[in-house]
Amino acid sequence: MIENDDQLRAVVEAANDNLQAIQLYLNQKNHPDGKIRFPRGFLRTATQYRSRLGFIKSDTLKTNLSYTLILSDVLRWLLNRTDLAGTAKEMVIKNAIILRASICESMAIHGTKGTIGKKHSFCERTNRMAAKGIVTSDLCDELHWLWEKRTGIHIYELDHQEYEKYEIADYNRAVSVTKDLRDALEEYHRS
Repeated sequence: MIENDDQLRAVVEAANDNLQAIQLYLNQKNHPDGKIRFPRGFLRTATQYRSRLGFIKSDTLKTNLSYTLILSDVLRWLLNRTDLAGTAKEMVIKNAIILRASICESMAIHGTKGTIGKKHSFCERTNRMAAKGIVTSDLCDELHWLWEKRTGIHIYELDHQEYEKYEIADYNRAVSVTKDLRDALEEYHRS
């Protein structure tokens, strides 16, 4: 059990050395004995996530969103518990943002079912949500930012290199937008 920061640093150093030794031995090969145990207690459960999505009536959608949020936890672990840097880190951030945009899209469509038709684009939908008072204009703007940021999913459409385009602040902002949309939809369905 780690009891102070000095012990933490020593344990991290030993883990780093051992992980590097595994990598040097295996290189790019797969080996059944070369798998490390993912730390328990970091990933939230599907049950925990489902309990936070009360406004979603479809059990299938609620469960699938929960699974996607678990994947988001995996990406968050990589960002918070490793020194991943450069392009690899940016691509993890990019994919975490894309996940968050997908979650927001699903929540927005399901959360406005019967109020706003399915045929609307995401940004048009969020504009209508703001006009109806479901979300604030500030949240609408944040949702538009998130949707624009996720356009990197269409790699063939990019007219620029993605290097230095994604930062941890973008990821944190995407997490906040997701939470704010969930809260707004919960409130809308309570009233």
